[in-house]
Amino acid sequence: MLSERRVAIIGAGVIGASIADALASRGVRVTLFDMRAPGAGASQASAGVLAPFIEAKPGSPLLALGARSLLMWDDFMAGVRDRAPGHEVEYVRTGTLEVALSDEEHAHLTTAAAWLASEGVTHDWLEGPALVARAPMVTSAARGALHLPDHRIVNVGALVRALVQAARLSGAVCVTPTEIVHVEQVRHGVEVRIGDQRHTFDHVVIAAGSWTRRVRVAGVPVFPVRPIRGQLLHVRWPDGARPAHSIWGTRCYTVPWADGSLLVGATVEDVGFDERATVAGVRELMDAVVGLLPSAADASLEAVRVGLRPATADHLPLLGPLSSHPGVILAAGHYRNGILLAPLTADIVSKLVLNNERDAALDLVSPERFYGYT
Repeated sequence: MLSERRVAIIGAGVIGASIADALASRGVRVTLFDMRAPGAGASQASAGVLAPFIEAKPGSPLLALGARSLLMWDDFMAGVRDRAPGHEVEYVRTGTLEVALSDEEHAHLTTAAAWLASEGVTHDWLEGPALVARAPMVTSAARGALHLPDHRIVNVGALVRALVQAARLSGAVCVTPTEIVHVEQVRHGVEVRIGDQRHTFDHVVIAAGSWTRRVRVAGVPVFPVRPIRGQLLHVRWPDGARPAHSIWGTRCYTVPWADGSLLVGATVEDVGFDERATVAGVRELMDAVVGLLPSAADASLEAVRVGLRPATADHLPLLGPLSSHPGVILAAGHYRNGILLAPLTADIVSKLVLNNERDAALDLVSPERFYGYT
């Protein structure tokens, strides 16, 4: 019976929580484990921008995955709100405005606009008075800007809390703080070790973000996920026109929230598991945002957020079952696109668990692609 199926999920960030909600709502007995509180890893530092046409290159596998997942977000959010009543999650289709400040950036964006037109993606090119009218706070040095109205933002902290609550209301159990570092396929399922205790599940989903490489599966090489530190600034906008869109430059991006605050992100630092906020990181972002939005110089700094993004060598996630351990499913290594790809990841994993249904995307993101076999 479906209700007797037991699944352990290692990691309670946005990926693990999305999978927990998707499975628990379908009657699976889910236990969600995390070494911290839910959402306390990379998710708590995420800016929550859903912008595949900026984050990925035209024609790339990442763009195909991101564009597909973006189309799932409205239904995904409707389901979360239905299953977690009372949990407000800010989710807004603000669009993005990508600004060119040099001849090179102008040429890049006009090329991007031509490609978007060929693909039928809704967009606008703004320059001169049209750009000033749309975003008067953007620097007067701007050569033009590409507006993509279908891009969105979501409050990730509130989303993770709602997903975990939805999963709990469907019967899931959340066990924190608990770290699972050993997983092994056994005769009657998949065994995990918690201290000196052993527990067996029908499936184990590894969604531990940057810490995925610490989860050892018997006989399998270390998973090739490394942490990339991202620092973000949380600022309070001064009096005057506040950005209505997520505004992007080559050195930073900004995300507006309904409470009048603005997130400024993000550094990209290969420094291992160092989660410190640094003077250099803060200065880099401050200089970048003032160059893009000059009135940001009068903003007040409320907080610095730091997260470790889980990166792979090709910036695609590790997603799918292991050939040697068919009950073990990877859902990690989403790097800068974990929030965007959460609905698609949850859908793919839940279909694997429930029906052994293999999505075509699994051929692109096999966890074993770096091991010399697939």
